[in-house]
Amino acid sequence: MTVLSNEIVQGAQAAEKTWGVPACIGLSQCILESQGFKLMPVGSNNGLGIQALSGLPSVAAPSFEYIHGVREPVVEHFAKFTSIADAFYEWGKLLATNPVYADAFAARDDWITFILRMAPHYATAPNYAAILIEIVKANNLNQYNLSIAAKGT
Repeated sequence: MTVLSNEIVQGAQAAEKTWGVPACIGLSQCILESQGFKLMPVGSNNGLGIQALSGLPSVAAPSFEYIHGVREPVVEHFAKFTSIADAFYEWGKLLATNPVYADAFAARDDWITFILRMAPHYATAPNYAAILIEIVKANNLNQYNLSIAAKGT
């Protein structure tokens, strides 16, 4: 079981309150992407694996992407945030406002369905959704969801 700081849990819950994305999803992503913000691009406050948009503050760091089904080492430009709370805010905003996640966001009352619909657009790893779901279950992360409806199945 992964132990998450109050700052991380509060960041995920604030994103849920503001943007409606179940907190357990952000928590599972930060565990997978950065081991709970412990391993992330230096100086980024980005434990969620959010890539930077062109022209915005970023940190270059080694990573991996699946290219034509093969895991390849790459250098990515990850978004740089002023705080963990800011990272979660922007993560929630990304999922709630980017049209590519509309189908996932429509299922925000069921965190499993949300993950299944979000994952193919968020990451290139073919098993990203299954890993996130396992992380939520193994760490009982849905206990941090604010909405009873977001408890999932």
